[in-house]
Parts: sequence; C-alpha cells; structure tokens
Amino acid sequence: MKHKNILKWILPALCVVVLSSCLKNKNEQPDFSSTAPTLELPVNTPAGDGSPNTLSVSLPQLATPIDYFFYVNYAAADANPTDVTVTLSVDLSVLERYNVAHPSDSLTQVPSSAYTMPLTVTIPAGQRKVQIPVKFASNLLNPDVSYGLPVTITDGAGVIISKNFASVVVKVAVKNKYDGVYTMTGNVVRENDNTGLNGPIVEGVTTNLVTDGANANGFTQYWANGGGIAGIDGTTLRVDPVTNKVTVFSKTNAALVNLPGFDNHYDPETRTFFLSFYWGNGPTHRAATVTLKFKGQR
Repeated sequence: MKHKNILKWILPALCVVVLSSCLKNKNEQPDFSSTAPTLELPVNTPAGDGSPNTLSVSLPQLATPIDYFFYVNYAAADANPTDVTVTLSVDLSVLERYNVAHPSDSLTQVPSSAYTMPLTVTIPAGQRKVQIPVKFASNLLNPDVSYGLPVTITDGAGVIISKNFASVVVKVAVKNKYDGVYTMTGNVVRENDNTGLNGPIVEGVTTNLVTDGANANGFTQYWANGGGIAGIDGTTLRVDPVTNKVTVFSKTNAALVNLPGFDNHYDPETRTFFLSFYWGNGPTHRAATVTLKFKGQR
C-alpha cells in the first residue's frame, strides 16, 4: 500500500519535470554566440527558388557617371576584431543561372565600358559592413535593354563565405532622357460635362512619364481637376529622335490619335512636350491639348 502511495506522488512529479523540460526546450531562443563569422551580400528579399538573389537600380541617362552602392556584411555575434579584406569577381555564370531560371526576364551583362567597380573592399575592424561602390556610365546603356551585373564573393581572408548569399545580380534598368515628373497645363474636353472634369487643367497638376524603351514613355492622363481618365489605358508618347515629333497612342484603345493639324512635338532645350490628341467619337467628345514641362527626376 505504501508503495502504491509513493508511486501515486512520484509519477505526477516526474511528468511535471519532463513537461517543464520540454516546454523550456521548445521556447528556448537559438544561441548565435557560437556561430562562425560569415561574409555575405545581403538583399531585402532572397530569391528563394534556387536562382541567384537580386538587387535593382533604375538609372537616368546622364553624361556624368552615376554612383550606386550595395553592401558586403560581416555576419557574426561580435564585430570583426581585425580588418577583413573581401575579394569579389564579376561572375558571368551567375548571370547565366539567373537567365535559365527567369527566361521571360533575361538580362544582358552590363558592358565593361559602362561601369567601374573595385574587386577588393575592406571591412574595417569593429564594423559589420562596408559599401561596394559602383559607377555606371548610363549614357552608354540602352533603355531598350535589361541589364545585369553579377557579383560574387570569391575570398574572405579566412572568413567563411555564405552559401546562400555569396552572389547577387544587380538588375540595371535605364530611364530614357524623357523620363521624369512633368507639370501639366492646358485644356481637357469632356462633352456635356459640368462636374469639373472638363475645361482648363487646375494649377499644380503633375504627371509621370515612365520609360517604355529608348524613345517612348507611358503617360498617365488627367481630367481638368487632376482626376484619372479611364478608357485610354496604356497611353504612350513616342518621340521621333530625329525630328522630335510626337505620336500619342493608347495600347488598349486605337481611337486615341493626334489631333490633325496640331504640331505634336518635344522641345529638347526646354524639356517640354506640346501635345493635342483626342479619342472617343471625335475631338468634341474627348480631347486634350496640353503642355508638359519637365520638373524633375521621378
């Protein structure tokens, strides 16, 4: 009887101890203090599909080189005690892997004449990261082409190199010379409308011209009050680079055309578009005569 009573108390106690131990192990936070220091090229969102990680930059077309930076990290519980020299390479095999994994988004290697980048950088003692500076000559790049700059860590002076973050492809898009934010003035026609959508465009309205190739830009239209216009989605301005004449069209509505007799053109000296176009049942039904003046980069 005594043995039964002892077991009656011991068994629950053992269960409590075991359960307590299990709960403790389940909620215990990982101990990173013993993790070996690792070098990596960090990205905000890893690819996750086995293809190379990417970073992205969109460059305006300028005559002077454009600075771009990304980082190499020293990932460890403590900052590095001594300087760490990191060796990099431009690795075409990484770009090839990216293109195989993303055939609909194939990238062309950035020409060597269009960028400069050091192949060694040093993470100073006591710091956890350092910038990798790149200078892009965007005027040597074609806005019709999607580029990639594949970079890999090849040596870390004895520090382990990350398996998943040793390489990155910097995806480089080039804005054409028309890309930017523009102030818009002029007049919009909306037949039989007295709601404010029809008439002179209100002061301060701006619009974006977004690169769609070397000489074309997507254009978001507005009613007189600054509200968006439906029915002519994909409105595009195509500039003849020789004459600076502009053709206005919609990718979804063939009725959108230049107003006959109006000189639709771009003035490169003032960076200004002079446009008149209509859609719907004719120029008295839906139309716009507007001036777009460059305000700044978007």
